[in-house]
Amino acid sequence: MNCPDCNTNSPRPHGRFGRKRIQRFKCRNCARTFSESSYRPLPSSYLSREKVSQILNCMIEGLSVRSTERLTGIHRDTILRILQTVGEKCETLLSERICKISVSEVQCDELWGFVGCKEKHKSDESPDTFGDAYCFVAIERNTKLVLAWHLGRRTSRDTEAFTEKIDAATTGRFQITTDGFSAYPDAISLSLGTRVDFAQLIKVYGSLADGEHRYSPPDVIDAIAVLRIGRPSPRRICTSHIERQNLTMRMCIRRLTRLTNGFSKKWENLKATLALYFAWYNFCRVHQTLRVTPAMQTGLTEHVWTIEELLSAATT
Repeated sequence: MNCPDCNTNSPRPHGRFGRKRIQRFKCRNCARTFSESSYRPLPSSYLSREKVSQILNCMIEGLSVRSTERLTGIHRDTILRILQTVGEKCETLLSERICKISVSEVQCDELWGFVGCKEKHKSDESPDTFGDAYCFVAIERNTKLVLAWHLGRRTSRDTEAFTEKIDAATTGRFQITTDGFSAYPDAISLSLGTRVDFAQLIKVYGSLADGEHRYSPPDVIDAIAVLRIGRPSPRRICTSHIERQNLTMRMCIRRLTRLTNGFSKKWENLKATLALYFAWYNFCRVHQTLRVTPAMQTGLTEHVWTIEELLSAATT
């Protein structure tokens, strides 16, 4: 350890300070006192890089906050603070790295979830953030890269905000396919204009039998392709890949698991969790069919990132 003033390597112990009892040193040459610099992965936390990485690993592998608390020994309030801090930085990282990417086929869908309570159970005293929360996701079919995402309501306003993110993330002409949500045609026409070939795949569901109650949608009896903008290729009108991505999200994000009490109680926590997941999915998770990460397949990076690398990239 060298002195910050004279750069000589001749320190001697000079007591400790602070609640962490950090060791102080005194230079034998110039009598300057200083302490050993310690790396903090998050400015708001004194936890080590290994402990923060362990917490993030638990969160993206489908564990709840209290399960993570039991495994790591870190209080749940600290876990949530770390989640919000890293989630905000991952959101910034994705917007900076996923920008003006050349794509060929894009699929979009919205995944249902809720915060606090379901929409039908809201009362007049419930906060505005309570109720249904839809995560809009756009994925590139060939590279499996998540191009854009948006957390909001299933409204025209949030759909337009989502398509604006797709416009910022892509460049050139490409084909885009969505489900039959009625807000997509106007939003895509406004944000992407005529530089896309746009089609909707509208599914027709069968009716339930009398007295039958199910938590999943009825069986699909038909799928109708509707051409909206340009000349989309009928062979490439498909939403199977984005729907498989929805399953991956429900398996990896505890807050989206149905029929449990692990749902989000705050909108900010759900948004931070989604940002962390999408950053991990693009840069750290090796896709089974690609055998590389989506970021490697796209050319954004040359190797598989570890959680430590993701944390370093997000906090720098």
